[in-house]
Amino acid sequence: MTMNESHAEKGAHNQALIREVNERIVKLADEAAHPGFLCECADTNCVETIELSIAEYESIRSSPVRFPVKPGHDYPEFERVVEENEHYIVVEKFGAAAEIVKTLDQRSRTTT
Repeated sequence: MTMNESHAEKGAHNQALIREVNERIVKLADEAAHPGFLCECADTNCVETIELSIAEYESIRSSPVRFPVKPGHDYPEFERVVEENEHYIVVEKFGAAAEIVKTLDQRSRTTT
């Protein structure tokens, strides 16, 4: 395993974990217009938040390989930026990292 593969795997696992926390935020923040979501970046030490609506989160979340992150929190070696705005960017995993997050995606597991 190369250094990039190891980082991609750790990052994918971290993103899946943070996604689970954000899923709970969605359930609890039913009425909030723009609840604070945790940045779903691959940095295992990141504790930053991003502001987006539940509708925006759900739109991103409709794909198991897309994640909302703070600008500059992307890792081009295993993800590409597919959307940008002033509050956050959306990254899309590819390669081994994409396979990991697909496997760990709770919504995919409950619908199949």
